[in-house]
Amino acid sequence: MTSSRKERESLLVQAFKRLLKEQCYGSQGQLAQALALQGFDDMSQAKISRLLSKLGAVKTRNTNNEMIYILPDELAVPKSKQSIESVVLSVKHNNMQIILKTGIGAAPLISRMLDSMGESAGILGTLAGDDTIFIAPVDVDNIEEITQSIRNLLAVKD
Repeated sequence: MTSSRKERESLLVQAFKRLLKEQCYGSQGQLAQALALQGFDDMSQAKISRLLSKLGAVKTRNTNNEMIYILPDELAVPKSKQSIESVVLSVKHNNMQIILKTGIGAAPLISRMLDSMGESAGILGTLAGDDTIFIAPVDVDNIEEITQSIRNLLAVKD
């Protein structure tokens, strides 16, 4: 990649991040139009999609109940250097399911990790929202032990 191409890509990424932080965009078409106004007129839907993916942007509801794209920094998703226990708030059960509360945006990541542990760890499956994970235990008779095992794994004090 040539120096000028790298520079243009860097400027594009900066403009893209700025747009997502300063405005509300609900579609890739709206983002393409906004970028065109800033001199990036060759933005196809595929390029916008790749940029969204590269930056980890996600669609979420804003305070007006509109679906918009935002950057993960706004969700406080844990960074690779940030410890998991710093975003897990609680792990409790109701004798049927285990409910794990996280910081906003962290649940999918932690849910994926728990799912990968599988039945050998007593986890039948998980369902994650933005900040809550429902965990189905393999056996509800062992729910207290499974809950404690998850707490120990994630270094959570409940």
